[in-house]
Amino acid sequence: MKKILKFSLVLVALLSALNVSALENEFSLDVKKGQGKTVNFALYEANKVVLSIYDLDHKLIHKENVISTGSINRTYDLKALPEGTYFLFAESDAKIAKYEISVVGETAVLAAKPVTEVYKPVLINKEGVVCFSISNASKAPVSVEIYNESEDLVYSSSFVDKQNIQQYYDIKSLPFENYTFIMSYDNDKVFEKTVSAK
Repeated sequence: MKKILKFSLVLVALLSALNVSALENEFSLDVKKGQGKTVNFALYEANKVVLSIYDLDHKLIHKENVISTGSINRTYDLKALPEGTYFLFAESDAKIAKYEISVVGETAVLAAKPVTEVYKPVLINKEGVVCFSISNASKAPVSVEIYNESEDLVYSSSFVDKQNIQQYYDIKSLPFENYTFIMSYDNDKVFEKTVSAK
């Protein structure tokens, strides 16, 4: 009975932490009207966001880390860029949003809607019980692999046609100190995190 009660308390703590973590890392981007080769936008509800601009060849053009408790306004002057298509990435701990920037002649236009918006998996470790959660709007196949410190595969599972995935892994009784979780989904998105079992 005590084990069930203890496990229930750990489960409640994990779920609470998961909800708080997801809320703290959410953001929205609002495109504002720019003039010429400038793009203007505001980020709302953003705590910590990495903003990056890439060209079509995935070459990094600009990157900045932004930390704020309120809204963040940004204006980028793109006069130095030749005509073409570029991408603005806004990345928080919870998601990555990709927006298209079109530079034609003397104008630059930032698309109001993201080309893609991918939510990152959330891993929370509480006393050796690891909660894995992911919002998978596209219902793409998701795979989870767990490796020990010797890089031996300890566990593997796949989830097909599921929008919201939440899974618990009890690793505290396993022999190694650290375990690496590798989560892949949405065709090419791979996330890796190492957690302690003790």
